Amino acid sequence: MRGILFAIALCSLSWSIARAQAPAEWLQRMENAERTVALEGVRVTRFFLPTPLPAVREHIQRAGIRYRVEYLQPAARRGEVLIDDGIRRFHYLPRLKQVRVLPSDQPLSLRRRRELMERLRRREIVLTVKGIEPVAGRRAVLLEARTPQGKPVRRWWIDREYGVILRMEELNPRGEVRMRTEYIRLTLPAVIPPERFAPRFPARVTEQNVLPPVQVFTSVKEAQPLIPFPIRQPRELPQGFRLVEVRVRMVGTRPLVSLHYSDEASSLVLFQTRQPLRANGPLVKSLAPLAAHVEAWRDGDVNVVLVGDAPAEAFEQMRKALR
Repeated sequence: MRGILFAIALCSLSWSIARAQAPAEWLQRMENAERTVALEGVRVTRFFLPTPLPAVREHIQRAGIRYRVEYLQPAARRGEVLIDDGIRRFHYLPRLKQVRVLPSDQPLSLRRRRELMERLRRREIVLTVKGIEPVAGRRAVLLEARTPQGKPVRRWWIDREYGVILRMEELNPRGEVRMRTEYIRLTLPAVIPPERFAPRFPARVTEQNVLPPVQVFTSVKEAQPLIPFPIRQPRELPQGFRLVEVRVRMVGTRPLVSLHYSDEASSLVLFQTRQPLRANGPLVKSLAPLAAHVEAWRDGDVNVVLVGDAPAEAFEQMRKALR
């Protein structure tokens, strides 16, 4: 009985401490942890909407912005390795005996987190600390983001001690979980040897530089002078979506433009180029590997591909606004 009372008192104390810290401070702790904390564990990601997909199970080693991911499930991806050293990202595909080299995704991740902080400052989202819950054997602060109209956007379970995201859920406007990613086993903090982030793969593999250098702009107007054709834009955007950035890459002698839209919970990417561009080609797949929807068409002399993990209705609205 005494043990039960002690546990209740401890939970009450933890909840009081969590509430004493402002939601924005928990978000800042989460941001700091993403750049500084070392960890090792197993993470499971599930997509529920618009179409349920097989769970992805990964063994992760992370030290600040550097990380190594070894895929355990599904069976079709077992043995794949993803290494990001903060400058380049290496994707080892054993079934193809190939390593694809891409730019690091850390700059984009950092930009998205900063944009989230900006949206909070502009009061476009409202954060609430909902309580203390256990995740992977650790106490986590549940932080919920909603629009000012009360529509849910995202939930994070943040490690109370280190600020690491232990679980994250993306929700649709009806409050249904679209995606959940969570650690089921975790060592925190962890000591990760630096060589774990070195791009060392079997000797008999080919290296493919999938993406050429990229220039990033904040608007279509900035990017247009580099492009020999008018950049296509949707007549209107799905509710909650906005243009995050515009990227320009030279593929051979022709530019590839990609317009990146987000509502913070999901994304839509619009690719445009005069060169041949297949919806199932390695370039598009590498730029949006988790996309649930892909559609390609030709607009005059420009090849267009729309890729996104947004809800089906948002994807369809964007498609109609372009065609």
